[in-house]
Amino acid sequence: MQNKLNTIIRRYWVVVCTFSLICTLILSNQPSNALTVKDVPNPRQQNGGWVTDMVDMLSPQAETQLNQMISNIEKQNGTEIAIVTVPETKPSPTPKAFTTELFNTWGIGKKGKDNGVLFLISKGDRRTEIETGYGIEGILPDAKVVNILRKQVTPQFKEGNFEAGIIAGTKALIQELGTDIQQPQTAIDSGANNSEINSQKPNNEVSAQSRNRNPLIYLLLVSQ
Repeated sequence: MQNKLNTIIRRYWVVVCTFSLICTLILSNQPSNALTVKDVPNPRQQNGGWVTDMVDMLSPQAETQLNQMISNIEKQNGTEIAIVTVPETKPSPTPKAFTTELFNTWGIGKKGKDNGVLFLISKGDRRTEIETGYGIEGILPDAKVVNILRKQVTPQFKEGNFEAGIIAGTKALIQELGTDIQQPQTAIDSGANNSEINSQKPNNEVSAQSRNRNPLIYLLLVSQ
């Protein structure tokens, strides 16, 4: 009787241990949704462009259009605009914190000019954020940026037209930047060495200039 009981107990523990092992293997193979700044590909290093679309909000034609528009404004006055879509910003404490870290890590904008813009859309967080460097905060004050988001971006997003919203928002940003920035063309070199977003390595290293900046962050809830 005792031997039979011991046999039953051993079989029970074998089943329990086997089940636990299977569960562990299954869970370990599940993809992680956690996204860090270093996981976001730098478009300047990937393909020389300005767009990183991690959630397929943009068609290839739209990406080409955006890259061309941004390259034109960059050649005109040195302004750099990065457009990024991400599935979510966790484990960063907030979308704002994620955007700030990404802006600083890439060092968007020319050295000494601080003329970068980051246009980030987090689909999972339903957030759109635009961050600017000190060099253009006078050209794009919060009132102008909020107005662009409310009139150009959000109406399209509410209809599910993410591509149209991103293009419209980018056009509005470029219109403001192209109209108001006055810098001599001879002082602008659009080569790779002058572009912080191009020269930065895709890691968490932040230059002293980026570390000291405190650019404006504009948040707007995106309704789907």
